[in-house]
Amino acid sequence: MNVALSTTAAGGLPSGEVDARVSVDEFLGSARTGTARTERSRRTRAALVAAVRDELRLHGTFTADAVADRAGCSVATFYGHFATKDDALASAFELVLIDLADTVDATLTLDLGAGVALEPAVAGWIDRQVAFFRDESLVFRAALARLPFHRGIRHAYREAERVAMGHLETVVAAGQAAGVIRPGSARPLAEAFLVLSQGLNNPHALRPDADELRGHLQRALVAALAPGPTDRPEPDQPRHVKDPTS
Repeated sequence: MNVALSTTAAGGLPSGEVDARVSVDEFLGSARTGTARTERSRRTRAALVAAVRDELRLHGTFTADAVADRAGCSVATFYGHFATKDDALASAFELVLIDLADTVDATLTLDLGAGVALEPAVAGWIDRQVAFFRDESLVFRAALARLPFHRGIRHAYREAERVAMGHLETVVAAGQAAGVIRPGSARPLAEAFLVLSQGLNNPHALRPDADELRGHLQRALVAALAPGPTDRPEPDQPRHVKDPTS
């Protein structure tokens, strides 16, 4: 059985909690539609957001002129959709966060039916996260630099983090139920996943020649997750039978 990083994993969400996948669309969906009212307007906005993202990927910054040119529209159209450049940056960042949530959802999988593959699951997750951040690192840097100054960017970041924690706690709980992740509170272990994920967007970890560093990170996370000797159930001890001749 594959337990993927999603709210449909074994056990689902605790009663009364909101489905985290719905929350992505609800809270981080403005990058797709925003205030656009017509189909044509939505297509134009989507093209502008994609153009902002492309400019950031290439240059780490953008201008309204460059974005409008790339999207095939006018600067006036750009400002018709975004009051400020930070608003456009927030929408591009939201789009990246949506893709990141989808990537994590599809990447971290525990094959619980085949003897538990914790190490390969963590290794594949780290590799995919690194590949994602290599593509999007400049978008993240631009957005995080403006995070203290723009409410929309802060909101997107916090909601994405909340959604990620919901996914990770679900997977950790499923791994604990299968006996492949150490028992205890799922949240600190999910936070370890989250913190490491954020730390992978570091130039040291993103270097092509950083295989050894990423190996250290992989082993550290597996060690944090895997049950230790004191977490494993002790084998049944033979019952002591009193010698009737004694």
